Amino acid sequence: MTRREPAWRVTARELESSLEEEKGEGERAASYLLSPFGARMNRVLLAGTLSPAEPIGRDESQPFWRSRLSDPTGAVAVTAGSFQPRAMAQLRASTAPRPAIVVGKVHLYRGRDGVGYVSVRAEGVRYVAEADERAVLGDVIRQTLDRLDLVERVEKGPSVSDEALQGEGIPPPWVRAARDALHRYPSVDRAAFRRELRAAVRRVAGESGPVASSIGAPPSVTVVRAPPPRTAPPPPSAAERAEESAFLDQLDEIAEVSADGYADLKELLGRVAARGIASDRAEAVLSRLEEEGVVEEPIVGKLRRS
Repeated sequence: MTRREPAWRVTARELESSLEEEKGEGERAASYLLSPFGARMNRVLLAGTLSPAEPIGRDESQPFWRSRLSDPTGAVAVTAGSFQPRAMAQLRASTAPRPAIVVGKVHLYRGRDGVGYVSVRAEGVRYVAEADERAVLGDVIRQTLDRLDLVERVEKGPSVSDEALQGEGIPPPWVRAARDALHRYPSVDRAAFRRELRAAVRRVAGESGPVASSIGAPPSVTVVRAPPPRTAPPPPSAAERAEESAFLDQLDEIAEVSADGYADLKELLGRVAARGIASDRAEAVLSRLEEEGVVEEPIVGKLRRS
């Protein structure tokens, strides 16, 4: 049985500042978004003010709605579609900004310019009283500060062992995320993020004032990645184009008979494997088609022609 991922308590600003993905391998493997502040997120929980949702997308038969959740540190997009019917109905239920708690999966989209945009695919939306929203936000802040303390402790004492930290009751996922955050974001200003949390603390205390009124741009981060290739990659060969054609034929066949008009990624990979296209080659084909704008994945695990 697949273990359900925990929902990390995070602020909108932490999500906005998270640029590094960690792709899972194997069947049904989870993917993660690593934050500069020690969270390795597949699912998250946020508390704040949820704006009225608006419909997006081009296919009216497959509704997809988007809202924005604002807390004192920033704002992040919250989406839901026909594969999340309960969450979509909850998003559509409100006609005015309301305090809410949102649980969902993180999603990082990179545009053609390479800029990353983080959103949350809602699994559940709960509208609450303002006092309840502040209480959950308080829990978010406590966990965030605990993670920041851990990251800074590991930075100052890199020789401390994982076993010693876990012996103090620190969860193993926190320890791993703290070490990864230091490696992947070597120059982020965590002190600035701590200062920004003061607005959230004032909100929890019930002090009035505009949300995120004094918050500037997300903290500047430096991401460690392999250097880009010096030359453009060669165009796909005739054999690779043939694989693309076979891939698209199977995608179209699945989408035509599916109830939602999308091709399930798992079924698609199974079909092309039966036709001699191994999983690593199929992933390469999919990447090329997405980069060329031929195929898109508007819903995790669901593909369609762009």
